[in-house]
Amino acid sequence: MLKELSTVRECIVNTNVTLKSIIQDIYSCDGPIESLTQLNADGRNQINVFRNLIENLELYAREAESQQERSEVVEEARNQREYLTSNIASFRKANVECMARIHKKSSEQLLGTSKEEQVRHKLKMDKENLLKQSSTVTNQLLSVSRQLASTSQQSLDTLETLLKSSSTVSNISSEIKNAKGALTQSEKLLNKYGQRETTDKIIIMFAFAFFLCVIAYIIQKRLF
Repeated sequence: MLKELSTVRECIVNTNVTLKSIIQDIYSCDGPIESLTQLNADGRNQINVFRNLIENLELYAREAESQQERSEVVEEARNQREYLTSNIASFRKANVECMARIHKKSSEQLLGTSKEEQVRHKLKMDKENLLKQSSTVTNQLLSVSRQLASTSQQSLDTLETLLKSSSTVSNISSEIKNAKGALTQSEKLLNKYGQRETTDKIIIMFAFAFFLCVIAYIIQKRLF
């Protein structure tokens, strides 16, 4: 029995040293989370071994032949349980601090990545908005042009009808003048929208050139 008790005591000392070493490793661990998970698994394993060894001490105490020996082993087992409780508290504290460091490190990395992504997203959105605006302006100009062309055609049709159905030369002349005025106005509008289309194209070209300058500036800042 004495030989077995000596072996248990030696195992307790070795287990205690190993557990404290794992706790120190956790205190100094900066990640990744997989490393902390492995250290936790090793630490829990040593805690279980420590607990089983203490239970063996208590078993030997119950089987001791003398009261004095029983009391000594019981006291030793009680002290070892206090050491185990202290180690468990240190183990948990080390885990909390390590998790806080890993979380802080991850947050800083994520924040840095988010800023870069925000810049890329903004540039992408600016480019898409320019393209959308260009497409919208072009479509609006085409729509207006079609509407004016349709109005002109309707005016011509009305004029032709008036020419055929008018009973007097004066009425025909008046309608012709009115139709001519409408056609002239339509022509002015068409010319105006043509000029507007040219102006919009120039604005879009300047906006796109500005967009390219912004990209070049950002790339220069990131490289140099």
